[in-house]
Amino acid sequence: MRDLDDTDLEILSLLTEDARRPYNEIADHVGLTPPAVSDRISRLEEQGVIQGFTVDIDRSTLRQETAVLVNLHPKPDAVADVYDAATTLDGVDHVFEGMDGHVLVHAAISGGNVRSWLATELDLSRVLEYDVTPLTRSDRRLALSAAGFALDCVLCGKEITDGGVTTTVDGERKTFCCRSCEGQYVEEYEARRGALESE
Repeated sequence: MRDLDDTDLEILSLLTEDARRPYNEIADHVGLTPPAVSDRISRLEEQGVIQGFTVDIDRSTLRQETAVLVNLHPKPDAVADVYDAATTLDGVDHVFEGMDGHVLVHAAISGGNVRSWLATELDLSRVLEYDVTPLTRSDRRLALSAAGFALDCVLCGKEITDGGVTTTVDGERKTFCCRSCEGQYVEEYEARRGALESE
C-alpha cells in the first residue's frame, strides 16, 4: 500500500464534482489511461477512502419546498436523542452535532410550519429553543489534501505514516503499521475462528 499522491487527490476531486464522471474523462484530466484510473479508484475503495458513490439531490427542485437551517438547542441530557430523532425528519439533507451541544439540521420542508415539521419526530419538550434560517442558496465544497487522509493500524490504532503493511484476512483488506501488528492480528483472528469452529 502506498500513500495518496497528487493524482489520487485529483481523481477524488473530480469524483466529488461528479461521481458519474466516465473513467476516460478522468484519464484525460490526470494524464493516465482509463484502466489505470479504474485501478486507482479500486485501490481507493479497498483502502476505504471511497466508501460509495452517492446522489446529491437538491430537494427544492422536486416540489415546492423551502430550504432551511435549523439550530436546535437540546437540554444537556437530550442531545443524543434529539440528534437521532432529527436524522429521521422528512426532507433532511444533513444533521450535525456541535461541540456546544447544539444540533444543526439542513433540510427542505413543505409549507412553512417548522414547529409542526419538527414535532413529527422530535419531543419538543426536550428542546430548550431553536432558531430557523430560511436559505436562498447553499453550496458544498470538499477541499482535499493528502493530510486529510490517514490510515490507522487495525490492531494498535497508530497512524500509518510509512505505507504500512496491507493483508487480506477472510476476504477483507486490513492495514497495519508493521509486520508485528499484522502477525498478532492474524494469529488472534485464526485462534478465535478455530475456537468458534470447534464449538
